[in-house]
Amino acid sequence: MRYLYTLCLLTLLCTCASAQGENLRLTESVYFSSAAHEPNAEQTEKLVAFANTLSSYADYSLKIEAFTDEKGTEAFNKALAERRANAIAEALASRNVVSSAVEVLSYGEQRARQNTTDDTERSNDRRVDLVATVTRWESADAAIKTARAEQLQTITIANPTVRQAISGNKGGAFLIEANSLIYPDGTPATGPVSVELIEAYDLSDMLIAGLTTTAAGKRLVTGGMISLTAKDAEGTPLSLRTGASITAATPTDDFNEQMRIFSGANHDENGTPTDWAITTGGVANSAEALFRSLPPLPELITYRLVAEENIGSRMYAWRQANPEPQKPTLGKVDHNFLSRKPVPPVLEEIVYEPKGLGGVFESKAKRDEKTAELRRKATAAYERHQERYDRAVAYHEGLPARNEALKAEYAAAAKDWQDRFDAKKESLMSVEMRRLRAEEAARREKYMAARAARTAALGEQLAGLNDLTGQQSNISRYFFSVNQLGWTNVDIYPNEQGNIQLFARVENSTRDATVVLIPTDRRSVIAYQPGLEEGVWQRRGIPAGVGYHVIAYQVMEGKLVMAHRFVDKATNVPAQLSYEPVAITDLKDRIAGILGS
Repeated sequence: MRYLYTLCLLTLLCTCASAQGENLRLTESVYFSSAAHEPNAEQTEKLVAFANTLSSYADYSLKIEAFTDEKGTEAFNKALAERRANAIAEALASRNVVSSAVEVLSYGEQRARQNTTDDTERSNDRRVDLVATVTRWESADAAIKTARAEQLQTITIANPTVRQAISGNKGGAFLIEANSLIYPDGTPATGPVSVELIEAYDLSDMLIAGLTTTAAGKRLVTGGMISLTAKDAEGTPLSLRTGASITAATPTDDFNEQMRIFSGANHDENGTPTDWAITTGGVANSAEALFRSLPPLPELITYRLVAEENIGSRMYAWRQANPEPQKPTLGKVDHNFLSRKPVPPVLEEIVYEPKGLGGVFESKAKRDEKTAELRRKATAAYERHQERYDRAVAYHEGLPARNEALKAEYAAAAKDWQDRFDAKKESLMSVEMRRLRAEEAARREKYMAARAARTAALGEQLAGLNDLTGQQSNISRYFFSVNQLGWTNVDIYPNEQGNIQLFARVENSTRDATVVLIPTDRRSVIAYQPGLEEGVWQRRGIPAGVGYHVIAYQVMEGKLVMAHRFVDKATNVPAQLSYEPVAITDLKDRIAGILGS
């Protein structure tokens, strides 16, 4: 009867998994040689697989139940069972199966099959049963949020009305100017403020944070990313005052003066940017270089141009009161008239010719009288035209002199007006330029004082910081200005052409998976896009021949699973990947180990 009970129990324990709402029951048995308490290589491999599967769930509890066969004394078997249970517990602990979730039970020979000489049957008693109850991950987002929670740092600023210097636990230093954190209505925050900081300087942190390095579809090479947000004691979000900036210094082991500053764009539902937008900012390699001195004083002509623009309205009013002399209208030669010189009439050709009955009844004397009248009128008309022509000739002969006199009179009036205009303008310009120079001197003095204070404050903050490897601060840093809260990225566009279409086939992946491409030549993270076929992903990412890693993760049947493949030369051949369970606590270390960061 006891044998039957044991057989039924073993059958139940060997059931791999059974769903209980959101929980699952997992079982595994590890077998031992006679009198041994350490599992052999085959059983150890089975144990490791179980530990990996167990850790890939959101939570779990575990019972370790140890047994022996009936050979040996009861005291010996009890001690042997305890050694077996402890050996398995220690092996699981070395693989991050936490002891607080583990219950260890030792049964010795109490449940062994009795009165048998068959060693095969006895071997079934020489075992440790692992009985786990696990909580499944609801989604990959739920799993990854757990890892991202460890990235968030919260720093409390007691008094934001004065300049504050804060530092991150990964080596970043940040200088926040006084009264630069404001409410939506523009009012500066005065009470305690919580600044939330995320630092992502290595690729593994970027992957955990869900960050990629593309801007408008083009690949970027990153020098590190940070997120700075702020809220007051009641949780009201704050923003950065227009014109204000936060001075940032972030660690780097490969300083590149060509790096530019990008801000987060097209955020997802978690506020993580899915794209980057370039800003006008760049980087410097020191606090002094970031707060570089103002350029030399502007040349005199620069001041004059500004001053002239400033006095424009006053000069306009003067011109309205003192109209500028108008240019005279000069006389013009009428060549058309002069070309029409009068021609004397030929009197002999002017003869009166009567018409109709007049030619019969009119006398010769009458006709001669009318002929004489016609000749007199023609002569008078000629004389009038000749007189007008002579006057026109005389007028045109005097035209150049009269024009010169008009021009001389205008020139004298214009010169007098211009002299008065210039004197008025110079008087106003002199006053305005003195004012501009005084303002520039005051502005420079104020800037240099603020620059010295900011540089000193940042220098003091950097003095005690460590680099990413924990060594004292001899590592290079990117110094730059943050002009808005949220994500900021130190990046540059790589100088490359001919990016090819890349494919990855991830076995059993769904469209909820995260699949990314990481080239080996530069620090870039490029997200794949789902292809037309299930499990196939595609992305135009890097030039042909460049080596790259493909990393994918998702939640599958409640487990967090991860896949990785290295491709030494980029081609159109799809990279083939298969998932394996991974613990959320191991995800970053696994990625860092793959990428060497």
